[in-house]
Amino acid sequence: MTIALSIGPQRANVRVRRGYPPMLGCALVLLGGLGAAGAACADDAPAFDRPGIGFASQTLPAGSVAWEQALSDVSYDRSGGVRSTEYVADSRLRIGLSAQAELQLALDSQVWQRVRGTGEDFRGHGGGDASVGLKWALPSARDRFSWALLATAAVPVGRAPYGDDGQRYDLGVSAGWDLDGGRNVALYANLSDSDDGHGWTVSPSYTFYAQGNLSAYAEAGIGGGEDRMRALGTGLTWLIAQRVQLDLSVLRGLSAPSSDWQGGLGLSVLLR
Repeated sequence: MTIALSIGPQRANVRVRRGYPPMLGCALVLLGGLGAAGAACADDAPAFDRPGIGFASQTLPAGSVAWEQALSDVSYDRSGGVRSTEYVADSRLRIGLSAQAELQLALDSQVWQRVRGTGEDFRGHGGGDASVGLKWALPSARDRFSWALLATAAVPVGRAPYGDDGQRYDLGVSAGWDLDGGRNVALYANLSDSDDGHGWTVSPSYTFYAQGNLSAYAEAGIGGGEDRMRALGTGLTWLIAQRVQLDLSVLRGLSAPSSDWQGGLGLSVLLR
């Protein structure tokens, strides 16, 4: 599972980044073309990183390309009489380099913000930051166990307050154990180093339902340092075609540094 972890400068946005109108239109056209392929067997589903706090414990096969897009992800927080809402169009391109290695290119192409309260009413829109990552599948002696490392570096191409958060480096590991009936247990851990300091995150998740092309999971997240947060969440994934997955997720913040609510609707497509 995923929601790569993206931490804002004030509130910890645990994997929910946002976007909407132009991306949604393109997605519907894409769905119309690919949906005709029919439903696929869930056992053949690609290892998409969306949704969730962590990421999939498998890499794409060599030569494969996947596009993962947030269609309408949002975070909401209310503190001290001020209400803030943020939408981000989070796009991620994954390219399989070999049987073990995968290149990831991500961009918060569009960011919408609104802040209201205590006499303030701010609306803003701009471009966010990008990141480059390398994912590496680690060897496993068990068929039902997989794990992978993901190293990412932020590329501050946006302008404040929507981007330009400075340099940030992350090193994460995700491990997954397949259970009977399509269920799965996963554990994600991440260390970060940024201009603001160091941070860490740990997130267990459990896929408790997997029937046909539909699956559901629950997750928890805890972080410290610059990534301090506490959150509980759940989500659904629907494999609507052999190479196309829709996801829906919600995350409830349980501590002051965390956003009160985060939710997302996303689309993932295996292009080849």
